[in-house]
Amino acid sequence: MVRVLRAVPAALLALGLATGASAQQPGAAPAEPLKFAWLNSQTILAATPGRAAAESLFAREMAGARTEVQRLQSQLDTAVAEYQRASVTMTPAAKSQREEQLRQMEARNRQRAQDLDQQMSSRESELTAPLMQRVNGVIEGVRAEFNFAFVFDVAAGSFIVTADRSLDITNLIIQRLQAGGPAPAPAPSTTPAPGGAPTATPSDSARAPAARPQPAGPRVRPRP
Repeated sequence: MVRVLRAVPAALLALGLATGASAQQPGAAPAEPLKFAWLNSQTILAATPGRAAAESLFAREMAGARTEVQRLQSQLDTAVAEYQRASVTMTPAAKSQREEQLRQMEARNRQRAQDLDQQMSSRESELTAPLMQRVNGVIEGVRAEFNFAFVFDVAAGSFIVTADRSLDITNLIIQRLQAGGPAPAPAPSTTPAPGGAPTATPSDSARAPAARPQPAGPRVRPRP
């Protein structure tokens, strides 16, 4: 999952404070001080309704993509092994022809793995975009309701070292998200999962994101 918000740089914060101070003209009412809050996006995302279902669905579809890549690799391995066994009785012309066929087979496998990787990347964005829109909408609503000038994300690798716990709005954001009810169930991909994806267990959502299919390295070389 991507991060929700990034911290505002210190230079921008200083500029905002300076602007607020300079706006106070002699005889004018004192300017309202800027209000700040902070949150932990990782904690929020972990508790966002619908996240576990989206991750479970993505894991199943990713497993199907990995299964297809493994099947193609197995076919190539078998073809290479058969060639190596038969090559001792083949003519030079037949060897050259078969090696070219194997190289083309490898190239097709590599292209398919790259296509699946792009497909899974797009699918991940498709599944997470509605969740991120919902989270960011709630954060913006809370920011506007309490008139916060800035909301910092301590999970985004910011410059913040420590902060007042009373300014933490993480739990408030989670409460607003959960009060909104469960998110609509993510729709399965319109493209059937290749290779027969296995059913994911509930623990899949707690695991690290599944590795995307990767093409195998070159296996067939021209004979000298």
